[in-house]
Amino acid sequence: MFLYFSLTTSDRSVNNPCVCCAEFDIQLEVLNSFVALGNVLSSAYLIDDDGTRIDLPVGAFDGLPVGDLMRNLTKEYQQLLRA
Repeated sequence: MFLYFSLTTSDRSVNNPCVCCAEFDIQLEVLNSFVALGNVLSSAYLIDDDGTRIDLPVGAFDGLPVGDLMRNLTKEYQQLLRA
């Protein structure tokens, strides 16, 4: 899965990086880490393995880590499926 995003840095330069990673929670962490550094996220989207584009809501990225929350949610979901 590929993550594409556009951000403006504190010196007003615009960057358009791309990250390839299979783990969704890591991609969310990447976006939050850039925001935590004071960058302004203007767009973000994923391209999955089938080529489908998934637009991400930039307002949801506040710079706070989400990895542990996502892993806990996954564990709870798996426990519910087993019940």
